[in-house]
Amino acid sequence: MESKQATIKIEKRSDYISTRIAGDLEYGIIEDVKKVLQSQKPETEYGYILDMQSVTNIDSTGFGMIVNFAKKVLSKEKRIVIIVADEFIRNLFSISQCDKVFPIARNESEALHLLKENNWTGELSINDY
Repeated sequence: MESKQATIKIEKRSDYISTRIAGDLEYGIIEDVKKVLQSQKPETEYGYILDMQSVTNIDSTGFGMIVNFAKKVLSKEKRIVIIVADEFIRNLFSISQCDKVFPIARNESEALHLLKENNWTGELSINDY
């Protein structure tokens, strides 16, 4: 049986930071990913794209990690866009109502457009979530 794991890769671009997260974002697995996210300093023009195209599962702990990171980014007046291509993971974002808090894109070009245009307004604020 294959053990579950979560990985993260940070790529600084000229005006935003791309953060690729892969694996299972579940309780007991995400501590290393969480530490890397929390150590990030949102010193970028626009903010972050969280690329979750390779995430295979996410639970409430994973969503909590994303929300806490987003609060840090938003407190610095930067933006965050999440890429979710998989329908199962998109459904989890819908069930958790995270899709009402964050712009969710299907690919990097759509995410970059959402990040730079800054005209997406969610149904819920991060503080109301």
